[in-house]
Amino acid sequence: MGLVGRRVDAAIAGVGIAVLSAGLLTAELTATPIRAAAAVTAEPAAGAVPRLTAPAATSTGSTSTIDQTLTSAVRDRLSRATASGYGVVVDIEGKGRVVSFHPDYRIRPASTQKLFTTLPLLLADPERQLVTDIRARGALVDGVLHGNLVVRSSGDPSLMPRHLVRLAEQVRASGIRRVLGDLKLDIGSLPLNTRRSGWQPDSVPYDIGPLSPFPLREDTLSRSSSYLRNPTANNLLRLRRHLGDAGVRIRGTSRIVRTSNANHVVATHSSATMAKMVRHTLQESDNFFAESLLSIEGMGAVNHLVDNAGIPNSHTTDGSGLSYSDYESPRGEVKLLKYAAKSAAADTLVASLPVGCRSGTLIDRFCDTIGDGMVWAKTGTLRYNRALAGYTYDNLGRRVTFSILTYGVRNLTSAAHAIDRAVLVLRRYSR
Repeated sequence: MGLVGRRVDAAIAGVGIAVLSAGLLTAELTATPIRAAAAVTAEPAAGAVPRLTAPAATSTGSTSTIDQTLTSAVRDRLSRATASGYGVVVDIEGKGRVVSFHPDYRIRPASTQKLFTTLPLLLADPERQLVTDIRARGALVDGVLHGNLVVRSSGDPSLMPRHLVRLAEQVRASGIRRVLGDLKLDIGSLPLNTRRSGWQPDSVPYDIGPLSPFPLREDTLSRSSSYLRNPTANNLLRLRRHLGDAGVRIRGTSRIVRTSNANHVVATHSSATMAKMVRHTLQESDNFFAESLLSIEGMGAVNHLVDNAGIPNSHTTDGSGLSYSDYESPRGEVKLLKYAAKSAAADTLVASLPVGCRSGTLIDRFCDTIGDGMVWAKTGTLRYNRALAGYTYDNLGRRVTFSILTYGVRNLTSAAHAIDRAVLVLRRYSR
């Protein structure tokens, strides 16, 4: 999603997801994820989260399970997408693959790429919090620190100006009034690049703020050329001003470093859990969060996931899907979703997805249809691409896993409507 109308004006609270004034974060889903042991035999109530635990026995998904009538119905709906082409893969729990149309086409995934970015973080440690702290090195004598003040950044994308104010107040409360050394920002191994390969020239700042290892309000504080070139230095300067306002004067310079050895913590701030930040990222399709999370985990984690899940035709160059160099296939996205369904992150992932007519980027889709409250999926939009990948139930109550990727789209609204109608065909399926 673009930054217009979606700036983060509040942080994600450490005890839960706060509702932001700009409407970025939504309330929790209406039902708690469950892992029922028995197979679903009747259609669940709207809003019930799909059971992701794999059944004891399922079809192999061979071509013998392809339903030509269903495939024709899906193709008929997608013929109205004003697209040059599309790929579709649909698997039904206990039955197998029922639709497979251009399954290995390499298509830009748009924001469905965020599924690849966030799942490794949920698998690694969903309770992890990102900590930003300030440390002192040197002797403190009568309020004067004979050494440096060091900020250790974790790359927390939810960091806000008010958090810097509180950090500065904590430093002053520790007894520090003057610092004879420097203010250092320790970014560790976090990258300093402000954009990713494959982004369009106007992606920054219109779709996303410039990337930074020390982000602040998603780096939307300014659109000046100096800020866009170096948000990290500008954000550090803002912290220095807040320290001054709190009564902490620094004699030395402000520096960005990769290592530091200050150990005495004088101020600290912790983010929400990784699970809550992932939920925000997927619900609102937050490009900046996705890219920051990728910087934190590293591309290696995504590549490891792709290898473990046996995902074909995957080419990842960023975390948000803004890149025109990203390519995924419908078969690959369904593999990812089914891999997630067998993992410890299953319930957390599905509870993080937008829900038809209920939350996130699907809040205005599937309303007044049998998809209301019954589609859990990640949306994707680029200039010439529309995508949707996720879960629903068919008419017999079986879980449906699907990926629909389109390309060469002339009318994005028409494409979204066509994709939604194709998903409703899946909802009605009863063979």
